[in-house]
Amino acid sequence: MMRATILVGMAAMTLAVCVASEIGAPTPAASPAERLRAAQSAEDRLTLRATLNTATFSQQSSVSSQVVVCRKPGCCRWEYQSPALKGLAMIEKGDTVIRLDPAQKTASAACSHREPGRFDLLLKNYTVTQERTEPIIGRAADVLVIKHREAGSPAKKVWVDRATNLILRTEYYDSDGKLATLTFYTDIEWNPPLADSLFEILDGWKKVAVEDDPGKHWDREGLSREVAFNVCEPAYLPAGFAVDGFHLYHCRCGVASAHLRYVDGLNSVSVFERFTQCPGRGRGRGFGWGKGRGGGRNCQLLASQPGRMLVRQVGDLSFILIGDLPETELSKIADSVK
Repeated sequence: MMRATILVGMAAMTLAVCVASEIGAPTPAASPAERLRAAQSAEDRLTLRATLNTATFSQQSSVSSQVVVCRKPGCCRWEYQSPALKGLAMIEKGDTVIRLDPAQKTASAACSHREPGRFDLLLKNYTVTQERTEPIIGRAADVLVIKHREAGSPAKKVWVDRATNLILRTEYYDSDGKLATLTFYTDIEWNPPLADSLFEILDGWKKVAVEDDPGKHWDREGLSREVAFNVCEPAYLPAGFAVDGFHLYHCRCGVASAHLRYVDGLNSVSVFERFTQCPGRGRGRGFGWGKGRGGGRNCQLLASQPGRMLVRQVGDLSFILIGDLPETELSKIADSVK
């Protein structure tokens, strides 16, 4: 594929047409939903080196980082540049994600699980419309808006490059309409030479086991044996939600938890189940509400989980529900867990 750079005049127009034809960019007749579907897989076909900025916002604070992205078909490398994570790298190859820690020269591998029906679920529950076309980092992009068919749900905006279908910017809004996460490219080099070693574990690095593989899916029986109690599933889910997977999680105190995750294509709700006794924070109890990040008595389990939180104790077990849903809906889910 010819190298795509930002030119002016007729040269830029000719180049854009050539690149679009090579990667199958959409025709002007493509619907917004078709544009979004094409954008979901576009990055898997491209070769590039780019700088990506990310930011996450909550009631308590905001966190931002800068990442150098190297991508070619079948694999991708993210290398963090922000001081707190400087040098930390992640490599994705097929169904595997490798975390590289240069300070320790260690590499740990985990599963990267992609549900094939997730996009169809999104289209079932959300509408996709084109809001406008505007330039971003010197490239023409279509702004697509993803909104739930019912009010009071999260929403998303994406800026899709017209020539390549690459998503250049993403804004995610919570159910209150507040900006929750933001990602955007500040520069992109197209078709650079990328050494294979960028996507491999280097000689001399130690491979370490991952205690909790967030991408690993468990069946309920196997997960029940691992946490030493019978994992319960909710009998009620809000309309449009479907199971995403069952996972294993250990808090920093070592307590094993079952993590049941449900999605509607964009939004999600998590049900954590564990023994109530926690060596690090003592015994949680009763019923409680909260919104935002984490709770003291619930260890570090919720530190990175946004949305409303419901905590309920039944016997020796605690059930922790987290999701960007109305309190009434979370209560219905909790009441149905048997």
